[in-house]
Amino acid sequence: MRGAVSVGGAVQGEQRQARRVSREGIEAVEATVPAEEPLAVEINGRTVAVLMRTPGEEKALALGYCLSEGLLRSLADVLLLHHCGTGEEEIPEGEGPLTGRNRVRLLVTPEAEAALPEAPARWVFSGCAGVDVVALGADLAVGREELRVAAQVLWELVPAVVRAQEAYRATGGIHAAALADETGALVALAEDVGRHNAVDKVIGQAALARRSGAILVATGRASSDIVAKAARAGIPVVASFSSSTSLAVRLAEAAGVTLAGYLRRNRFTIYTHAERVTAG
Repeated sequence: MRGAVSVGGAVQGEQRQARRVSREGIEAVEATVPAEEPLAVEINGRTVAVLMRTPGEEKALALGYCLSEGLLRSLADVLLLHHCGTGEEEIPEGEGPLTGRNRVRLLVTPEAEAALPEAPARWVFSGCAGVDVVALGADLAVGREELRVAAQVLWELVPAVVRAQEAYRATGGIHAAALADETGALVALAEDVGRHNAVDKVIGQAALARRSGAILVATGRASSDIVAKAARAGIPVVASFSSSTSLAVRLAEAAGVTLAGYLRRNRFTIYTHAERVTAG
């Protein structure tokens, strides 16, 4: 890739010639844009999704997507998780070629395969996840009503996430997500051009490490798809650097998720289930 920008060995961006327009005039500049490539996710030979994502942590992304979308119940369903190597492989139905590094294959148990929904592969683009919010209901309830999180814990997660955003500092325009326990200790952290991909990555990282988290922090807006992913993964607290949406608030209220927005180093707004957050 011409002018590739790498972080941690993975291509995270690309340098391109551009024009900067201002009141002073127009000048030629070299701009760095975030990398976005497709990733095919296969379960027992069947392509279940093609995710548009930032390269890196492909296995965690694929596993996290399958868990957060309800395709798999837990890591116990997975017999093999493989990020393919080199060589050209074709997506079924003529959707176009994907190189091996843009494909993850999962081999799952017969029981898990039998429970897979009968649906064609979905293309999930970086700006919008493919969650069917109409189908969401009370089965997303997370419980854990006894959990308490100090406000100070949420405030301190802001600089922790910012410090870890290497790809964002290198390219700009890349989201981050972090998973932490109720004390604020980080369980997982990931970056991606797609905010929902970053969330899937941290869910996948935690599953691979056989760890769990209580707080999901995301740099992008907390819309209904993010809340749904957290609820499916059993995460009771979601905090966003940006806003939430009306549907996200309704879903969080019904699912028992504590939802906070506009998280800063000294303030945030709680939309649902504020009883989990304590002063200090």
